[in-house]
Amino acid sequence: MQENLQNFNYEVFVSKTMLDMLLYSDDPWDSSFYQLIILSESLSNRELKRIVPKLKEKNAVIFRKYVCEPINKEKGVLEGLGIDQWIPREIGTDVLRELISECTTSMNEAVKVKKATETLAELTMEFTKNQKKCFSKLYDAEGAIVSREELCESIWNDEPTRSNLAQLSVLTKSLRQKLMRKGFSSTIIETVWGKGYHLNKEFYTVYHTPYQ
Repeated sequence: MQENLQNFNYEVFVSKTMLDMLLYSDDPWDSSFYQLIILSESLSNRELKRIVPKLKEKNAVIFRKYVCEPINKEKGVLEGLGIDQWIPREIGTDVLRELISECTTSMNEAVKVKKATETLAELTMEFTKNQKKCFSKLYDAEGAIVSREELCESIWNDEPTRSNLAQLSVLTKSLRQKLMRKGFSSTIIETVWGKGYHLNKEFYTVYHTPYQ
């Protein structure tokens, strides 16, 4: 299967460490960088029930491999988790290609619809107070670069210090991750070294009205 995926020009990354992070960590790795996640047939249903909800929170497309065709009862038990496809371990190249195309296209369309119908107030509902201040400053710049000093002054109402400059890096990273979980790309907030940050113009294709 790995060879088939590589034949489609997919970069394949196999990791048990990431699996352990999903199972045992409250802050697992960010799955939004991956177009597709294939869960091994060696995972138990109990492990799936712990892993899949964490992945679906980040809009992951999930395939579950099996050795023998699972009975309908087993599929039914796991249906509510949101597994997109059940695939045999020995799957034909053509079939795998079409399944990936179908599922990733459907997911992308669903994300677009969600973003188009979600208001800015709903989008920022889960942001912390400082994340909202940072986001507001970036949004109002309409894609222009905002310096780190300007952001510090806007967020903490004070001249930038070494401490709040360090906090700003953490703040923008967490804000970027929250936006990615909403379906935006990893470059939605871009860092321009030596200058500051700016909101990718991708954002303004969905949200046109000023942020309040």
